Amino acid sequence: MGDIARSIKIKWENSVLHRVYDMKDDRGKGRFCWMVSGILASVTGQMTGGLFLTSFLLLYDLDKSRIGILIFIPYMASMLNIFSPALLERFKKRRGLLIGMKLAYYIINILGITLLPSVIQGSQGRIIGFVILTLAANVVNQLASSGWAAWQASFLPDNVRVDYFQLTNAIQNAFIWVIALGVSVLGDMFSGTEHELLMLTIIRYVAFIIAIVDCVIWLIPREFPYALKERPKISNVFVLPFKNKPFFLTLVVLAVYNFACQLPSATINAYLLEDVGVKYSLVSGINATYFLFCFALSPLWKQFVNKHYWYRAFAFEMVMEAVTYLMYAFVTSNSIWLYVVVRLSQHILGVLLGTISGPIFYAVLPQEDQMSYLSFNTLFINGAIFVSMMLGTALAAIMGDSVIMIGGMGFTSTQICLLGCGVLLFADCIFAFWLGKKIVRKDDSND
Repeated sequence: MGDIARSIKIKWENSVLHRVYDMKDDRGKGRFCWMVSGILASVTGQMTGGLFLTSFLLLYDLDKSRIGILIFIPYMASMLNIFSPALLERFKKRRGLLIGMKLAYYIINILGITLLPSVIQGSQGRIIGFVILTLAANVVNQLASSGWAAWQASFLPDNVRVDYFQLTNAIQNAFIWVIALGVSVLGDMFSGTEHELLMLTIIRYVAFIIAIVDCVIWLIPREFPYALKERPKISNVFVLPFKNKPFFLTLVVLAVYNFACQLPSATINAYLLEDVGVKYSLVSGINATYFLFCFALSPLWKQFVNKHYWYRAFAFEMVMEAVTYLMYAFVTSNSIWLYVVVRLSQHILGVLLGTISGPIFYAVLPQEDQMSYLSFNTLFINGAIFVSMMLGTALAAIMGDSVIMIGGMGFTSTQICLLGCGVLLFADCIFAFWLGKKIVRKDDSND
């Protein structure tokens, strides 16, 4: 038994899992806490956002366009991220401030939105209240976001970066979607009944308890000293990234990708619930299988990225994902099977995307003045998402329930956005492939 135990111990100590989440190492402990926090935050987001938030708002008589406004407000709030470096870099230690801001975000975004309909009667007053609370919560969240990113970046040296994102992606999705599936089955049991609103309200309160645990987790990891040459300047947020071409051009590729993918996102849940007629459990059931794809395909996609490097691999991912979005546009109440095919195909590509999207950003992130670069990244990416979701919401408001006939088939506003997403991804893949020829590969970037 002693030999078996020693053999197991040796295998564990030499495993990738131990190397990434070594609790005896300060950075390994930080990565473990980051992974756990990601699970808790994502579960909270699943229970208070997406289909559950859409259903909660629909029960209070909000239409698609108004729901779309609430969904893109967080990205509008990201404009204030430029003040994050000037605020946070005044503090050598930011743990307490960051945790406090995270807790404030959860209180406003979960408790505030849950209780508001009981305080304010009338749809007009409620939509104004929802907008104010959503904006306030996300202003706090955006002012803190670069601080979290700078702290977390200290946990990611080059030799563990790819392995961390692959493992974390798989582990988080295994927990997140299984829990979401269970909650969705509960949602289907009460959907359309007189108890549906009560069920959604209880789910939001449970999510708030999970959110508190997410805040407590961050009392554990070490906060490393931050590299800072001088007192932070807001102007650095706009000046430094443009001087660093690999960083800026990479950010353009990511921004276009996010712009494309977010075009239908403001109205897609309402479309699936009302027009297609999908059930909570179908959506969450398909999503729950994602972790299986992660475990099965991560080694294959890692080899693919190592062979083709970030940009060419990203170009391949986008051209294939573009095809799935074009297919998505043809999903109707008579072709729910196509929804299943599209989502499972996107799972396969999502594993590749998870292997690329995090590491490609950190590979071009400079060591100095990181807060300025991180703030610009947040501002630039979220700005692209905000404009995209605003356009999608505006199209939904203009078209209403009308359809546009293309080739004898009627397309709603959401379906038009899905088609636009596919076209934009085709264009972005060309740009990514071109950029891959311009940026010289670093030998250690995929270690």
